Amino acid sequence: MFCRPIHTGIGEVMVRPIGPGDADMAQAFVDGLSGTSRYFRFFAALKGLSPGMLDRFIRTDPPNHMALVGIAHVQGRQSIVGEARYALNGDGATADIAVAVADAWQRRGVATGLLDMLERIAAATGVTRLTGESFAVNETFLSFARAFGFKVRPDATDRSFLRIEKQIGECTFIRLGGTRDPGG
Repeated sequence: MFCRPIHTGIGEVMVRPIGPGDADMAQAFVDGLSGTSRYFRFFAALKGLSPGMLDRFIRTDPPNHMALVGIAHVQGRQSIVGEARYALNGDGATADIAVAVADAWQRRGVATGLLDMLERIAAATGVTRLTGESFAVNETFLSFARAFGFKVRPDATDRSFLRIEKQIGECTFIRLGGTRDPGG
């Protein structure tokens, strides 16, 4: 298992794949997100993860579904402060992504570091395009996505959503630290 650091200015964040042993930290991470951050991440006003949602959150199926978490020491204990994941679509070349960062850790390079690593893993498994969606009012995420190289376009069926898309290749690089994360 790999573990990579992200240097944030308020503490180091270690990045690794999520696993079944992370259930308590994962639930605490989601519970600790502001209502707005939870709504933007899950597209629903939920208070926490149901047992079924938690199980899906911590169990992955590489290379079809990969999830990375950023772990930092917060108030004397290890805590998840960010997560990024992709789920492979049926075509085998496109993957949908999701990213969330604890409110206190936003704009510190966590989302950039997580998504850099996730993109590299996806490219190594043959993914050539990353896609996702966002509420049109989530300007912070959309600004981050644009800065990260995603194209933003309207959703074909629902004007309250925007689609993001990025072509990726075999030569993606991980930017660790020193990069300002404009939104995530």
